Amino acid sequence: MIYKNRFYFTLSFFLLLIVGCTAEKQHSFSITGSVSNLKENFVLLSVIDDLQNNTSTVIDTLKVNELGEFKADYFLEPNIYSLTFDGIKTINLAIDKGHDIFVKGTSLDHLTITGSVDTDLLNAYETIRKESLDRLVNSVRNEIKTLQSDNTNEDKIAELRELEVENYDKHLHELMTFVKDKMGISMAVYPTSIRWIGGEYLPFLKELAGNFEKKYPTSNITEKLKSKIQLLKKTSVGGVISEIEMPDSNNETISLNSIKKKYTLIDFWASWCPPCRTESKLMNNLYSAYNAKGFEIYGISLDSKRESWLNAIEKDKRIWANVSTLDGFKTPVSLEYGITSLPTNFLIDSSGRIVAVNIHGRVLKEKIDALFLEN
Repeated sequence: MIYKNRFYFTLSFFLLLIVGCTAEKQHSFSITGSVSNLKENFVLLSVIDDLQNNTSTVIDTLKVNELGEFKADYFLEPNIYSLTFDGIKTINLAIDKGHDIFVKGTSLDHLTITGSVDTDLLNAYETIRKESLDRLVNSVRNEIKTLQSDNTNEDKIAELRELEVENYDKHLHELMTFVKDKMGISMAVYPTSIRWIGGEYLPFLKELAGNFEKKYPTSNITEKLKSKIQLLKKTSVGGVISEIEMPDSNNETISLNSIKKKYTLIDFWASWCPPCRTESKLMNNLYSAYNAKGFEIYGISLDSKRESWLNAIEKDKRIWANVSTLDGFKTPVSLEYGITSLPTNFLIDSSGRIVAVNIHGRVLKEKIDALFLEN
């Protein structure tokens, strides 16, 4: 009986060991590489902590032999990781459990990555993003630069600035279409969330985040995606803008609630943002036409240089409330409302409820005209 019990104990121990190793293996991935002409004999592996704020933590140093080869196995959670070569080249990897990633190249300018379908999706998204941005936005910016060098009249440049803003919105819609059609619930979803937009996409994104949570219930990325959804709900039409208090050019605190009227445009801008500067003329016209009837503007600058901010206010004749903490995109209100590009605006009613988001140029004028004609 004693030997029998020992037998069952030994058998149980080995079964537990096998199950334990199997469970551990399910959470593993490997990284193998062969890159020629590296200057350093190591490669850094980092985990991306926050893509929005571009923060990461180095978690391992992979030793590189004289042939440029490196290999390591990991028992880490699915996440977005990065490899940094020679301190100058960084590649992002969307890694799920079971991936065996191989990085190969004759130089840092010619790297191929295989073994991770999530990374393939991430790279496909980045390819689409760059192509769309060049086609829709950078092409217009280049045309503006040409006209500026030829001293062409400002009216044509202003038209192109408006087109630039419109095309950036089209760019975001193309990215959302890619996410909707191709991304699924891959780890690569997280990098795309930086450019998620609400409105018509919000129901889909809610479902996407919910499905992601079912697959990765304990992932920190799940919490980031859920937070993004809450932010989109807050900043979409129907959401409510809470109180904002920031210092003006005299370092006096100006609260949104103290100046808002029947309709108030919360305008995020900066002196270094050409479309923002161009739109100043339209905003001046709207302010002159409707301020006495209940239209107000609360301008939030994401400048970091005080002199540039003040010069732009004076030159553009921004006579409405102008505030800034001079923290750039790290301005607390900017982080709170997820501002990642300029110009960005929210049109709110007297209760703080959002009635329009990111309307510019002709669309902005038509909206303000219609609201005050109705009233």
